[in-house]
Amino acid sequence: QAGNIVKQMKLIADMPDGIEKAKSFQKLQNDISDLVPSPLIKKIATVWKAGLLTGLKTSGLNIFANISHSTTEIIKDIPAVAVDNVTSLFTGVRTKTLTFKGTGGGIQEGFEKGWRYFTTGFDERNIAQKLDYKRVNFGKSAIARGIQKYEEIIFKILGSEDQPFYYGAKARSLYDQALAQGKNLGQTGQDLADFANDLVKTPTDDMLKYAAIDAETVVFQNKTALSEVGGAIQKIGKGTQAEGVGEFIIPFSRTPSAVATQIVNYSPIGIVKSIVENIGKGKFDQRLFAQGVGRGITGTAFLYLGTKLFDSNLITLDFPSGEREQKLWELEGRKPNSIKIGDKWRTIQSLGPVGNLLIVGAHFQRQFKETGSVTSSMSQALVGGAKSFTEQTFLQGIRSLS
Repeated sequence: QAGNIVKQMKLIADMPDGIEKAKSFQKLQNDISDLVPSPLIKKIATVWKAGLLTGLKTSGLNIFANISHSTTEIIKDIPAVAVDNVTSLFTGVRTKTLTFKGTGGGIQEGFEKGWRYFTTGFDERNIAQKLDYKRVNFGKSAIARGIQKYEEIIFKILGSEDQPFYYGAKARSLYDQALAQGKNLGQTGQDLADFANDLVKTPTDDMLKYAAIDAETVVFQNKTALSEVGGAIQKIGKGTQAEGVGEFIIPFSRTPSAVATQIVNYSPIGIVKSIVENIGKGKFDQRLFAQGVGRGITGTAFLYLGTKLFDSNLITLDFPSGEREQKLWELEGRKPNSIKIGDKWRTIQSLGPVGNLLIVGAHFQRQFKETGSVTSSMSQALVGGAKSFTEQTFLQGIRSLS
């Protein structure tokens, strides 16, 4: 086995850099991983996680949440561009524009890479990390291989669904940055368009860095302080036969942490957070600052919309405790934490972070009508928003413990 590994590594080292080399290296990594038996608890945890993600409902929520979040990330650019323009009066440079250029081509690239990931399991950016997935060796029996095939397919499906949104956002970000740089050089009209097209073909390292941040944010793959905490809990028992036990507590850390962080970012707190993060010598990042304030302004509008939806009886909160009201809900087809779209009630989870903001706004309005206290209403809004947040599939483990 050692001789074969060395032989394969030499062959890979001699290959030209590119996708085929990366594919071969990943295959070798998988082969090495399959030589090591996985603890029983790790196997059970992985199958359980795959079960949580199984079904059309989960895929539908994932797709619609990506659509919703992609849309709000574009909407937030409207106030972000305004903030960037004002900031440029002091810095002398622009970092943001409002553009859709590149989105279509990026989405097409995402579909192609999504299909490749589903059929081969290869992805150059390791999309499986969003779902905290690591390869597990179930064994060589027919049953073990069948179980392994099942869990791999489930994770591949969800990973493939994210690709069009990721690459669409990445391409748009690159054009956004290229257009901003062109404007800094005084380019206009067709000259600006030509400049941007040329620059996107050979982007700078900084452009690629910001594009990756924007794309990972859209599909909730970005690292956060919360995900670091969740990841530490998942590692309980690592290296022992108890490896995997932490995943029953927090089956997924990165995605729910990214969603929770975005809920904060798309709120008035997000504006303060952006200001604080950019205070101090060498800390100011104009692009991230403008985006952060833009998200806060956009999210505040959704909080207000939540109060109006509650007043119009178009949003539901927790399931009622009274039997009479429960029967009324059943007759009307109402569901907890849902909004009325047309004649049907749809869960707010399909709207991504803004859905939770609508719920927070609705909780605030209900409490304010009952008590007239702003402090009490804010407290209830936070509690209610946190409760609705835990209804996500990704937080099944925490919900079970509570």
